[in-house]
Amino acid sequence: MLNKGEFMTSQLNKIADYWNQRSFGYSLDNQEELLHDQEKWIELINRYLKINKGMKVLDLGCGPGFFSVMLTNYGCQVIGIDYSDKMLEEARNNAGKFKANVEFQKMDVQNLAFQDETFDLVITRNVTWNLEKPVQAYKEILRVLKNKGHLLNVDGNHYYHYQDRDYNRSGHSDHQHMEGIDVSIIDNIAKELKLSYVLRPQYDIKILKEIGFQQIESEILSKEKTKEGKELIRQFLIHAIK
Repeated sequence: MLNKGEFMTSQLNKIADYWNQRSFGYSLDNQEELLHDQEKWIELINRYLKINKGMKVLDLGCGPGFFSVMLTNYGCQVIGIDYSDKMLEEARNNAGKFKANVEFQKMDVQNLAFQDETFDLVITRNVTWNLEKPVQAYKEILRVLKNKGHLLNVDGNHYYHYQDRDYNRSGHSDHQHMEGIDVSIIDNIAKELKLSYVLRPQYDIKILKEIGFQQIESEILSKEKTKEGKELIRQFLIHAIK
């Protein structure tokens, strides 16, 4: 029988194994964004903080390196971390293609190997939903941010249909390059994850206040309405300042 620590490691490895399989197709998505969508994302980020040359940035769960490459090319000093070896391989390839000098490291985002108050900005997208210990991850983010440092988290209620059937949707239609991957693997993992059963960003905002972030705001980036008029939050942004 696995003890708690072994279970956590086992789940982390299962999650990483899935993203290893998804890395090539996800990288194709990121490459298309780097070619066509950088301006849109820079405009969104600049609504919440000014991107300055030399700003120290942690791209948390960097995947194939979209934010890492983009922000490096805008003059930031970026470290991208991920627990998936294949994602990191794709990230390094993309940094080379787009001429971005980025440092990438393999790391569990729930246990950061950085000193306190290292970064001006921690940015993350589509990561926190698939963490076993999201509260611990948020505490680690708070720890490594400098005083008055910023967190930008873009995420969604991707698996809230396990709690609320109105959130059902047709598979993984948001991604163009699924490359025949068996998505039932991550669907089953998500059944065991805390953030599949809480409505966000409300839950995150409550946690961020409790652990000590001073200023917190959110924006709904994508939403739908049911026939009955119920609003479904699909994608959101959370901005918090230490």
